[in-house]
Amino acid sequence: MTDKTAAAATHGADNEGFNYYGRWHAGKTAVTLCSGAILEFAYGGNHCVLLFDVSGFSQYPAVFVQADNGPIVKTTLACDTCAVPVIPPHNVQPAGRPPFKEVSSNCHLVRVWVAAHSLYKTSASGKQWIGLDGSCRFEGVELKGGGLVKLPYIRNQIEFLGDSITQGRRILYTGVGDDTGQQVPYANWPQLAADLLGMKPVVTGFGGQGLASHGTCGAPPASEAFPWICGSIRWSPAIKPQVAVIYQGTNDSVPAAVFEDLYKKYLGTIRAGYPDAFIFAACPHNKTGYAAAIDKAVVAAGDRKIFFLDYSSGVIAPEKTCDGCHLNPGGAVALAARFASDIRERLDGP
Repeated sequence: MTDKTAAAATHGADNEGFNYYGRWHAGKTAVTLCSGAILEFAYGGNHCVLLFDVSGFSQYPAVFVQADNGPIVKTTLACDTCAVPVIPPHNVQPAGRPPFKEVSSNCHLVRVWVAAHSLYKTSASGKQWIGLDGSCRFEGVELKGGGLVKLPYIRNQIEFLGDSITQGRRILYTGVGDDTGQQVPYANWPQLAADLLGMKPVVTGFGGQGLASHGTCGAPPASEAFPWICGSIRWSPAIKPQVAVIYQGTNDSVPAAVFEDLYKKYLGTIRAGYPDAFIFAACPHNKTGYAAAIDKAVVAAGDRKIFFLDYSSGVIAPEKTCDGCHLNPGGAVALAARFASDIRERLDGP
């Protein structure tokens, strides 16, 4: 922790009262590199502060905190901002004589979304995958007068694998290059699609990444990155996603035949990691040249639980983007609705 954070965790990040959704490494410090990763917990009491470790960072993540389904409050972490108070919209004490007089254990439900820094065009470019710069390191919470309330862990999960479009970078882009200032993970299309399907999202999107290109954060190409949370921690989820969605190709410029071979390898890697999952391989918008290659890779897999979705045209119009490529909020809704409809149709079957 930084010197300016006096609070100490009364409940460390490894407490079983915390539920993590996404590519988290849960431990004494919980770590994620992924925008859209979610922390969920409930607590009793009237004082709760989220604690983060940002020591050694040159770029900082942001967190979006919601208590009791109220307003979502954003805080961009910094060298002197790594303790984030939770402010419930309603925290009324009961009136009356004892036993009510001594009550200080109101219960509150908290959700936290992470917006990791992509390190795009910064001096730290490429240093997150190994060094964690700009990622989220959650230390736990400081509670007074209460404790954590056990919540069920939702097993019905869907993973979204992609690049900056999946990460949600530039969703609020107005021409100003504020990395985490442009992200709203709770309103990005993976969260919306998961909500529409009644599932919890695992959002794995790295800006700049492709099947043949590294992410700006230092993540290797998609197939190489898939088995890992970061450069030193393998991805071994206790609950494997029931559905995996691929939205890759925007950052690739290799010939279609080369891309097809890379996609075949990628499908094989995902299938090895998730033997029972339904996999949806979508050709992203504006990449018409890769639609046939992805379709051929899916056919070659010979797997009845892998589906091709062609979104290369007719799904995202230019006005649904902020820069001709990255989605704006309306584009996020449009893509989420299309994915949810197509996935549900195929899961339900004829």
